[in-house]
Amino acid sequence: MRPTAKITHVAFQVMILTIGTLTVNSEPGDLFASIDDAPDIHGAPGNGVGFIYKYASNGMLSTVSYGLSHPRGLAFDSAGNLFVATNLCDDTTWCHRKILKIMPGGAPNSFATIPDSFFAQGVAIDRSDNLFVMAIGWSDNVSIIFKLTPQGGRRSFGFVPGHGLGLAFDNAGNLFAADATNQTIYKFTPDGTRSIFVGPEAFTSSESCPIGLAFDQFGNLFVSTLVFPGNNDRILKFTPRGVKRTFASGLPSPRGLTFDSAGKLFVADIPPRFGGDILRFTRDGMPTVFASQIDVPQENGGPEYLVIQPALR
Repeated sequence: MRPTAKITHVAFQVMILTIGTLTVNSEPGDLFASIDDAPDIHGAPGNGVGFIYKYASNGMLSTVSYGLSHPRGLAFDSAGNLFVATNLCDDTTWCHRKILKIMPGGAPNSFATIPDSFFAQGVAIDRSDNLFVMAIGWSDNVSIIFKLTPQGGRRSFGFVPGHGLGLAFDNAGNLFAADATNQTIYKFTPDGTRSIFVGPEAFTSSESCPIGLAFDQFGNLFVSTLVFPGNNDRILKFTPRGVKRTFASGLPSPRGLTFDSAGKLFVADIPPRFGGDILRFTRDGMPTVFASQIDVPQENGGPEYLVIQPALR
């Protein structure tokens, strides 16, 4: 277990220097982050100014897209297209969910929509380039996982009974889903059959819940957890059999997770006050600050979800 109190700052501070919709022009290994100004993870309206940042392997920062409304999950398909879940919220209880598709070297285009009674969170893509979107219901907090075909066709794949957040596929094509309300991580087989991978007993207290999910190359599931209230959130590691250990602790509010090809874990981390960091962990749990977000004016705003550009298949 590696507390993050001794994190080393090795990167740079983020400054917004451009205004406009920019191109991706990415390379395998580039890190993408959705940056939000929303005051909490439950979809409460903020100022509506969200960004997609790209960090090249040499540390150079660029803005892929700006002015997005509450961007959340990110995922790449096999052709290098980037998909982004966004949520345009008005002064009522409704939000209008849109999935954007950013082609290599191109501007965002609308790919699909999710019903207005939901708030889009995590996304994941399977080996057939089907996009899966976790959508939280406004009225009852039941979350539906929508499956979108490469042509944009939509159907319901499954559901979790609470506030769903992160999604991740294992190497066998099973989809894992975090349910924060019920402190449970569900496993869905490719045909949609749901089972419990780990339940409330896997988390430290009745106030701890799973947020972000990511698999390493060995099939271990890494899970960011959030404690209400507190400042001792953790990254948990589960073996394929569900055996748990603590990978890191002492984090203020970890969100999305992703691995690079070298096995380093990147974590979106939002402190209780302004800004946020992207942390990078070695395989043995040693952390450094990969990037510092100093320009997000909204409390509890900052990096939400992360994805790394894979090599084209």
